[in-house]
Amino acid sequence: MFRNGLVQETERLLEHGLQKNRTAMQALGYRQVCDHLERGVSLKETIELVKVRTRQFAKRQMTWFRRQSGDAHWIEIPEGESAETTARRIEALISQDG
Repeated sequence: MFRNGLVQETERLLEHGLQKNRTAMQALGYRQVCDHLERGVSLKETIELVKVRTRQFAKRQMTWFRRQSGDAHWIEIPEGESAETTARRIEALISQDG
């Protein structure tokens, strides 16, 4: 996120009223980058905090998914696998479950 310009994006959004949008300020990274830009939190600390918050969010998502879809089939999609190959694998799983 930082390599792809999160700090610069946040600066531009601040110019357009980011802090007035409570929903946007809840997005991963924005609040922490605002603290970096406005309160002097170091960039290193900011990056580490965003990493921690992202992992926490991912953990909450996985917990939610497990609770919502107890009979879901999780599939790994190898990097570079085509959409067509993935679709065929999903179709095979569906036909097995009949």
